[in-house]
Amino acid sequence: MRADLRKIISLLTPVLLHQATALMAVFLLRVCADQYGLEYNATIAVLVGNLLALPVAAQMYRRDRQIETLSGAKTSGTMISPEAGCVEKISAFGVMRRQAVLFGTLCFVSGGVLNVVWSGILNLFHIQALFSNQTQEQLLAANLLLQIVGLGIVAPVVEELIFRGLTYRRMRQMFPLWVAVLLSSFLFAVYHGNPIQMIFSFPMAVVLALLYECGELFVFPVLFHMGSNLAAIFLQICF
Repeated sequence: MRADLRKIISLLTPVLLHQATALMAVFLLRVCADQYGLEYNATIAVLVGNLLALPVAAQMYRRDRQIETLSGAKTSGTMISPEAGCVEKISAFGVMRRQAVLFGTLCFVSGGVLNVVWSGILNLFHIQALFSNQTQEQLLAANLLLQIVGLGIVAPVVEELIFRGLTYRRMRQMFPLWVAVLLSSFLFAVYHGNPIQMIFSFPMAVVLALLYECGELFVFPVLFHMGSNLAAIFLQICF
């Protein structure tokens, strides 16, 4: 019973961390805005909240990877040596790097394309007319450079660290592949808070989890997420 409870807590901890830092950032910025007569900026709040969460989430991610490495070594009954296979890794590095760059570029472009396509489908069915999307409208009303940095770069890194690097990876150790993919995607969608973002985020999260599963590098879902968010920013400018 206690073991099951600890597993549930381990799944929720990264998300609760992100939520706590987001609320902290909102509170601090609203206090500063009231104190100094400034206008509250939701995009700055997102940026600050993500920057507060980043070092803690990164440390949690490193700890998880260390535990997995040690667990794998104990299971195989061997010691992990940094020098093992060094020559083979060096000889293959050039090919692997080129493949990673090409796949990463494909992920980035695909994120933008899928955002445009999925947004078009939602517009076709007039989903936006049925629900309020005030949160996104506030975020996309900020200065362009702030949007690019806060929403297009920092947010994808931190959200992928929280939802794929930590939450999905932990779910993957507890559940079969598709259960982990769907459950983590549902959590990601619900976390976005409003119906339009939930409808939009769920299929995106499925793709992100599969990219993390198949690509085996954290950078691939990050690049896809960046491409998607940047496409949303520039779509808002163009239309």
